[in-house]
Amino acid sequence: MLPQIRDQLTESQAQRVCEALQERLGLTKVELKKFVLRHSPVLGIRVEETVLPRLAALQARLGLSEVELKKVVLQQPKVLSYSIEDNVLPSLAALQARLGLSEAEMKKVVLRWPAMLSIGIEDNLLPSLAPLQARLELSEAELKRMVIRQPAIVGMSIDDNVLPSLATLQVRLGLSEAELKRMVIGSRRYWA
Repeated sequence: MLPQIRDQLTESQAQRVCEALQERLGLTKVELKKFVLRHSPVLGIRVEETVLPRLAALQARLGLSEVELKKVVLQQPKVLSYSIEDNVLPSLAALQARLGLSEAEMKKVVLRWPAMLSIGIEDNLLPSLAPLQARLELSEAELKRMVIRQPAIVGMSIDDNVLPSLATLQVRLGLSEAELKRMVIGSRRYWA
């Protein structure tokens, strides 16, 4: 166990966190064990002051059902360590504004790729959109559609991974610009 966790952790603290996670997210014992093993720092987070408000804020912002909230947290447990108010919510708002996403579309993007909650939207994700949009000559509507269908693409290194991969595929398969564009924006799982 990490020293900072061990020093802050008491039996009652660990018990409160585990009970709160099981109750709030409906975790089974197996899911709780896997969750804590993947993200043991959560044991050092205060339940009433931090964990429960963060879950409530995330659920309210995205309009998540209990099942959807559980899915997001299990796939991206570090979200409980993030400052929801200072980091996650402003990042979601920036992405939503940049792409003109509706609330339902924003929710869909997060549910398809919960890891986006851990990416600095303004420093990392938003700057990656421009080169991708330029390379594929995407309209704003096409860019939006691509991100909704396969949000993981914007979490990749565009210059080091995506653009060279597109160039290789285009040459190897003899794709026209239109065919390449159709492949990327039409695929649901190409970059997953």
